[in-house]
Amino acid sequence: MASEINIPGNQKNLIGPAGMDNLVDRVRNGAMIKESVSEDRLVDQLERAVSEIEELLASSLGPKGMNKIIVNPVNETFLTSDGKVILKEMDVLHPIVTSLKKLAESMDKACGDGTKTAVLLASNLIKNAILLMKTGMHPTTIIRGYELSLRKAYEMLEYSIKEAGENELRTAVMCSARSKGVEEHQAREITEAVLKVTTHLNEKTRGRFDLNRNVKLLKKVGGPEIRALEGIILDENPARADMLRDFEEPVVLILNYDLKIKSEYLNPQHNLRMDCANTAFLIEEKKKEICREIAEKIIASGAKVLFCEGDIDPHIETLLRDSNILAFKKLKLKDLEKVSDATGAPITTCKDEITHYLGKADRIWTEKQNGENFVFIAVKNSAISTLLIREPSKYGLGKVEEAVDDALNNAAFLLKNRGIVNGGGAIEFELAYMLRLFASTLEGKEQLAVRAYADSLQKIPETLAKNAGMNVIDAMTRMRSAYGRGEEARIDLSRKVTAGEPAVYDSATIKKLALVSASEVARNILRIDEIVPKR
Repeated sequence: MASEINIPGNQKNLIGPAGMDNLVDRVRNGAMIKESVSEDRLVDQLERAVSEIEELLASSLGPKGMNKIIVNPVNETFLTSDGKVILKEMDVLHPIVTSLKKLAESMDKACGDGTKTAVLLASNLIKNAILLMKTGMHPTTIIRGYELSLRKAYEMLEYSIKEAGENELRTAVMCSARSKGVEEHQAREITEAVLKVTTHLNEKTRGRFDLNRNVKLLKKVGGPEIRALEGIILDENPARADMLRDFEEPVVLILNYDLKIKSEYLNPQHNLRMDCANTAFLIEEKKKEICREIAEKIIASGAKVLFCEGDIDPHIETLLRDSNILAFKKLKLKDLEKVSDATGAPITTCKDEITHYLGKADRIWTEKQNGENFVFIAVKNSAISTLLIREPSKYGLGKVEEAVDDALNNAAFLLKNRGIVNGGGAIEFELAYMLRLFASTLEGKEQLAVRAYADSLQKIPETLAKNAGMNVIDAMTRMRSAYGRGEEARIDLSRKVTAGEPAVYDSATIKKLALVSASEVARNILRIDEIVPKR
């Protein structure tokens, strides 16, 4: 349950009885449940929870949506319109809110987009079901009506899917980027960079690429710039400023070994005393000898670029510099793993026979931008790509990052399944329109539930119209008139109901996932008849 918190036994004593009581009270206050909730009180709890979630997310839906400032429990501030970030950072532990958070998390993991659509649809399905429950309709009847609605809506969605050509694919990716509120020119740059990366990966992996593994996203304040590279970009400085900075087809070596000679290596028995200059001289000479052996081993391997997880001794750095070898030190292991995947060089130690652990790149060079060094590792045949995002302000950087993330996920889905549907609330309105016709063919109370499902779907274009500053009633009337004439219509950025250019498309796969996930969460919540907190 959301009202329970687990504290290790050895920490309970440190907190103390009073501290534990305060901690439990704080968690229960966050969950807003202190005793069992059922019947009328349960209905009120459901209505309150989903209404607050809907109000929170609805105003940030679409490219004209508003931003939220979220201050989390550790005083981190987020300025965002991204649904998954808003829900993740909310300090609310109510079980119903937690269920909707899980819905957003599952949508994000499954497709990386559609979180707000799914959560808003689920919230409205529950709200409309509550209105029916207050008139005396049993939840099982509503659930049965919702199941009929889902099957019919899914069937009609299949009929509305179109195959995307290259132009439609580009438009769909651009629409996903614009949904985060970035400017049109930024959306175009994002689209070109994202399609370059995903198309390359799709060819190299035969459609089996994983964005988390095959794409590195590097964001920096500066620019503005969006840069795509077939390979890896790292924000790292060379070990020495006077090393060569550009190599064509270099051999690459990756070490997870500290190349810094410490005193315990030279005198493991600790039986030498630094009591005279001669002893200090001998130790320094021995250190240089060991460093020379390590450097000669690296030089003999033929490597021209060295990536090292640990530190590098200045003597080794000098010898590598003299041999025209570019070295990087104190790198993160996750970055080394990306470089390894890109260049084919396994991560090894200097103790091994390193000639068997070499990789290759097409080109490696460094650039300095806004006072910060970047190393570019270009590998054309690699299944690893990098997107470098640079924006002058931190807020703008966050917006562009969200837009790039959505564009990447949509492009990945569309390259695997090119099915698209009309965006701008068009597909939701069409499904709602057809469901109302379907409801008129039913007998019994299920038809009321089907109409409630249709109303929930129509809430998406209504919210888009409201966020665009349009009169919602007028907008829905125009859309209804258009569909009555057999014409498609949607909410446009120009604050009009239109079916003309520019076209707006969404991924059909993401729409299907949002529809199914939201319906399943709503059904599960409507099956709840009591909330029981753990004592």
